[in-house]
Amino acid sequence: MKNFELSKRLTSLPPYLFAEIDRQKKDLRDKGIKFIDLSIGDPDISAPAAVIDNLYQAAKNKENQKYALDQGKQALRASISRWFLKRFAVTLDENKEILPLIGSKEGLVHFPLAFVNKGDYALIPSPGYPGYRGAAVFAGAKIYEMPLLEKNNFLPDLDKIPESVKNKAKIIYVNYPNNPTSVVAPLEFLKRLVAFCAKYGIILAYDNAYSEIYFEEKPLSIFEVPGAREIAIEFHSFSKTFCMTGFRVGWACGNENLVNGLLKVKTNIDSGIFGAIQDAAGYALDKEAVYMEDMRKIFKERRDFFVQNIKNKTFKNVHAQATFYVWAKLPRKFKSSIEFSKYLIQEKRIIATPGIGFGKYGEGFIRFALTCDKQVLKEAINLL
Repeated sequence: MKNFELSKRLTSLPPYLFAEIDRQKKDLRDKGIKFIDLSIGDPDISAPAAVIDNLYQAAKNKENQKYALDQGKQALRASISRWFLKRFAVTLDENKEILPLIGSKEGLVHFPLAFVNKGDYALIPSPGYPGYRGAAVFAGAKIYEMPLLEKNNFLPDLDKIPESVKNKAKIIYVNYPNNPTSVVAPLEFLKRLVAFCAKYGIILAYDNAYSEIYFEEKPLSIFEVPGAREIAIEFHSFSKTFCMTGFRVGWACGNENLVNGLLKVKTNIDSGIFGAIQDAAGYALDKEAVYMEDMRKIFKERRDFFVQNIKNKTFKNVHAQATFYVWAKLPRKFKSSIEFSKYLIQEKRIIATPGIGFGKYGEGFIRFALTCDKQVLKEAINLL
């Protein structure tokens, strides 16, 4: 069999972080070794039962068994518009400013193909979701990593970006509540961010997938900031909001020109979202507010329990403001996050995510995902 070489765009990508973690888990399972998985953000909480029932019934509808429209069902876009108005007090035109996605990741990665040309700069956070880097590489962009430093409360210092990069930047990825650091962005920073993008003509791709997993401070939409509609597109996910990770459904919204650009890309790549999933997603937005409240209570209880106990052990600097992640500085005796994650696997049978996997400025940290019940977290704490 001939061995065909991979494209340069693929070989330029680092190994995908979560695929490597999956390989480690498979190795342990193959050896019959039990382990505690605190690595990937796939909640153990079931999606709302009524949403599952709605999906089952909608799947029987013959119209849902046909190709879906690229723009998504009008009913789903209307549900998104109603929810957005209630949640953020922001009005969205369901016919021009909303685009359902096959999960927010799909939209985030495909989006630069609409606007970024080879040689343009893409500004990505480090540490940050690995998909941003892949998106930039596929679009042929040059990458500038914005350090998210603990001393800056894990917010990028926009003033530190070189003027030569600012002038050639086409897109900036920003994600708050932040994965992996858990931080919520204050309004003052978002105002500076919008002004920065407006000044330099940079598209703001605002990843708001974790907007509903908060405990004290309620996260904002970028469109609560005056002027954001001119330069921004915002991404949301049903995966985190309703624990619907396997459904693969989300949406993009905001600037009409930016939404239309993404739609044009998607028209050439996919054929829309299964209609029954769209119906179930709309039902979730319209009917499951109590579910979200209950979900937040569960994750808050887990966060409070886990953070309090690991702080009493070898972890001193621990961040867990929002999301279902805990971002912890390594114990002093460990020099690298890879070294510490290997120690956890080999000595403690705990799988956590090394900070370096989120970019070079994630080094020195480890990410724990609170996506298992309190009893499992207790077992992990006893081992740490």
